[in-house]
Amino acid sequence: MHVTDILSYYSRNDIQTAIASFAKDKEIGCSFRDGSFYKRPDTINYPRDVLERVKKGIVAFHCSVERWNSPMSISSELNQKELSEMRKGFDVILDIDAKAKLDHSKVAARVICEFLSDRGITPTVKFSGRRGFHIGISWEAFPNKIDFKKLTDMYPDVPQLISRYIKHKISDYLLDELVKEEGGIAALTSTVEDISELSPYSFIEVEENWGNRHLFRMPYSLHHKTWKASIPLRLYQLKNFDIEMASPDKVKTGIPFLNNKKDEAVNLIVEALDWGAKIKKEEKIKPKRKFTNKTPIPEEFFAPCIKCILEGIKDGRKRSFYTLATYLRSMNWKWEDIEKKLLEWNENTGSLSKRMVSTQMKWHARQKRDLLPANCESEAFYKSIGICKPDQFCKDIKNPVNYPYKKMKRKKKKG
Repeated sequence: MHVTDILSYYSRNDIQTAIASFAKDKEIGCSFRDGSFYKRPDTINYPRDVLERVKKGIVAFHCSVERWNSPMSISSELNQKELSEMRKGFDVILDIDAKAKLDHSKVAARVICEFLSDRGITPTVKFSGRRGFHIGISWEAFPNKIDFKKLTDMYPDVPQLISRYIKHKISDYLLDELVKEEGGIAALTSTVEDISELSPYSFIEVEENWGNRHLFRMPYSLHHKTWKASIPLRLYQLKNFDIEMASPDKVKTGIPFLNNKKDEAVNLIVEALDWGAKIKKEEKIKPKRKFTNKTPIPEEFFAPCIKCILEGIKDGRKRSFYTLATYLRSMNWKWEDIEKKLLEWNENTGSLSKRMVSTQMKWHARQKRDLLPANCESEAFYKSIGICKPDQFCKDIKNPVNYPYKKMKRKKKKG
């Protein structure tokens, strides 16, 4: 993008006003064309400050998720206690970035927005400028205190926990939606090289490693690589969003970002803290000794859903092929035995073309690390095709690969 075009964009009064309004109580990070940053801390107090910095070579604007009493007094030499005393609040920004396709980010943004809406929160969303979206929950949505502690003193732990909690809760549904988006598991897995597990986060990143003075791209800022603007969107625009909508000459201001009612995220933070406490407690419990037997596990110990697949199914055969291949590898089967079983299964069910089976087996054989099948809660892989038929050993199991070890342990006790 030519320097005159950058100047022309940031010369717009509505762009300057929008950026300056959003900059209140925030530390600003201004970056050059090469991605390096101007001096920090910095602030933008008036609309004209935007153009003044652009004339110095600035092309993009970032701001802190934290709100400060005096942003220009911030220093890298301040300790955690001193920063907490200066911090007057923080917004939660769920930063979604696709590893391969923008469409994957659109799916993730939609799923997260649905999750928040179900909890009475009005999420706001904006395009990040490249391959993702930012979903925002403003400071006003949170209580000032939780468990008699000032929430400002619980940064960055609280936003990190909220991000991890949301990722945990939406994981299975998000994976199902990504599979639907691509039209199948094979199509989805082909978008990213060397995935280690069938997880939505093999295709999508949702940032959770926040720290002090964490920055994100400001609304209406340009991106120094794509030269697209980080534009706020209405929720209904997510589904049909096209990156050209963010071209500088098409940008219109006026859509709010970080606009929530007071205390509407109280339930979310309570849920996240309860979940975090439970996880922490489970981590403290000394893990029980696991089976280390690397010999192949026989079919008699397989989970009910896997046995259903092996017996033959009418729906979901392509998905089930993936499930079988990954499950058998997890059961310590040799590849030649897996290949034989898959061919036998397909011949008996007569479901998939030889070409498709051959292609899939070659793909699985190339994987350096064993992939896990989808978790039990995944609608698309088990429940929707009618093979989720839990028995006494299925209780508290998150993935079918855990089933044999629980069953083998019970048998060993009886023996």
